[in-house]
Amino acid sequence: MTRALPAAALFYAIALPPLVILGLFFVVPLCYLLFVSFMTNSGTSLFDLEPTIVNYTEIFTDSFYLLIIQRTLLSTAVVLTLCLLIGYPVAFYAARLTPRGRIIMLMVMMVPLMVSNVVRAYGWVAILGRRGVVSGALTGTGLIERPMQYLYSFEAVTLGLLTILLPFMIVSLTNSLTTIDKRYTEAAYSLGAGPCRAFLRVTLPLSSPGIASGLMLVTFLTLSAYVTIALLGGPRYKLLVSLVFDSVTTFRWPRAAALSFALLLIALIIAVVIQLAIRPQRVQGKG
Repeated sequence: MTRALPAAALFYAIALPPLVILGLFFVVPLCYLLFVSFMTNSGTSLFDLEPTIVNYTEIFTDSFYLLIIQRTLLSTAVVLTLCLLIGYPVAFYAARLTPRGRIIMLMVMMVPLMVSNVVRAYGWVAILGRRGVVSGALTGTGLIERPMQYLYSFEAVTLGLLTILLPFMIVSLTNSLTTIDKRYTEAAYSLGAGPCRAFLRVTLPLSSPGIASGLMLVTFLTLSAYVTIALLGGPRYKLLVSLVFDSVTTFRWPRAAALSFALLLIALIIAVVIQLAIRPQRVQGKG
């Protein structure tokens, strides 16, 4: 009993400061945001102290907001799919390098992350703009007669998000693939499985934690990537995070708070779906 008291005291001494910080800087603001989301928009102040659910009912019933939610889900799904399809082969290759080679490869992929998202987005503006590299190359080769605009579209936003978020997926998958014991694959080969069957029955199931964590990380970053969407999507192509920014800048705080919680709800639902769909798997036998 006397030994348990110091251990318990040490535990609370270590855990209490992070809990206090988490409560002050996360839980309290989140509760305040929830409170504001049920208030009435005001034309003279930040909000009126008149409780209402209009902010939420409009988001989930108005055709405009439903279109934005649908576009947000589509954009997120496409970015997730492309990141996984491109990132998995790269991570699979990186996991089979020597430790030194793997570190060098991952460091090279991390270099673009040292550059601001604004700078990288403006780089795509210079490439995809009407007077940009792509349009100039196509015009110079005679494939098109006059310069064309490739910005402010679903494709431009997807390309920008893909180049920003792909390294996160690759790192997550690489960490998962490097922890898989090679003896599992060797055992599959010794039992007569070919490379494809060994991958589907052994490597892919055992890498599911990395797939799930990578998908969730990319989901959260995609849903909150305002700068890339604003610069490459323009004023006409808006996602849910764009509406949050617009509501804040026009001082409609209750609407912005409700949109933020709608965005949070979508992120949580996607995370739950990913977690349920991609659970850590065991190596399956023939039976």
